[in-house]
Amino acid sequence: MPEAEIEKLIEVFEDVGVVELMLNGDGTAYVERSGARLERVELKTTPADALAFVRRLVGSDEEFGPRRPYADLSAADGSRVHVLAPPLAAGLTVTVRKRPGARPGLVELAKAGALSRGCAEFLDFCVQNKMNLLIAGGTSSGKTTLLSALCARIPAYERILVLEDTPELKLPQPHVLYLRTRLRDAAGLPDVTLRELVVNTLRMRPDRVIVGETRGPEAADMLQAMNVGQDGLMSTLHANSAREALMRLETLVLQAGLDMPLKAVRQNIVSAIDFVVFLAKLADGTRRVVQVSEITGIEVDTVSMADLFALDLKRGPGGLEGKLRATGAVPRLYDRLRRQGVEPPLQFFREG
Repeated sequence: MPEAEIEKLIEVFEDVGVVELMLNGDGTAYVERSGARLERVELKTTPADALAFVRRLVGSDEEFGPRRPYADLSAADGSRVHVLAPPLAAGLTVTVRKRPGARPGLVELAKAGALSRGCAEFLDFCVQNKMNLLIAGGTSSGKTTLLSALCARIPAYERILVLEDTPELKLPQPHVLYLRTRLRDAAGLPDVTLRELVVNTLRMRPDRVIVGETRGPEAADMLQAMNVGQDGLMSTLHANSAREALMRLETLVLQAGLDMPLKAVRQNIVSAIDFVVFLAKLADGTRRVVQVSEITGIEVDTVSMADLFALDLKRGPGGLEGKLRATGAVPRLYDRLRRQGVEPPLQFFREG
């Protein structure tokens, strides 16, 4: 492949406005810019071009084919590189999600309108008091960005263990251990799953456990950890609503193969998770916190939830307009804190 063609791809990848780059098996290329729709790039790539580009990003001579038809890789700058090869796809298909140079903090997210100041302060309070948080949302809705902002608020004296499939989080605290899963590669080494990492983590005396994304049977071990005193755990989960996040969590726990009835699974969820934060990428391309809900108990075999913050969204002359507002409900968890001698503040719910 001519070096000039590689440089063109690298130039597109390094464009500061590009957040995701896609090379399709038919030779077309697309990019996503922050808060915008996909746009086609005037490039025509061959499978050899795509392979050379991947090798340049990850810094190794990767091979793909029938014996290794897919892979999750990491670029030198921490960007996530996913490759799908024939026979699973018609041609080498590459998807690169760039790692942000610097993720915004809670204050920056509030100023940008991703959530209200009161909600940001409330979530900060939850982190300081080691509440268990589940951050849910669709693809590219801002889950990892919010998780990173919340993790940055963890006290510096704590021992933090971060579990991820691909490295996306970089925390400012001095005592952070980053653990990664391992997929079977060309060398034939055995898999190391997220579930195995969760089990090992609990033997490492963590103050906090951060699971980058819950997507499999590790959900069962994560809930068990929260129910036996591992407080302050945070994770993300793909879902289309806060309610659906709990339904998907139930499904993931059942995938672990535990001999546990569904009612017991739901009781575990209620005992383990304190709040669900739901984000969405709206029609105008902005990413917003849509809902913050407290898990309050079980009613007629259904996990009950109470919304503490909800996005009041409407379409105005300038496009979508909305504000994340407190619903007026006060967390039931406050009663537990008072019994522990903590007088929780109420100003989060009085904004506006």
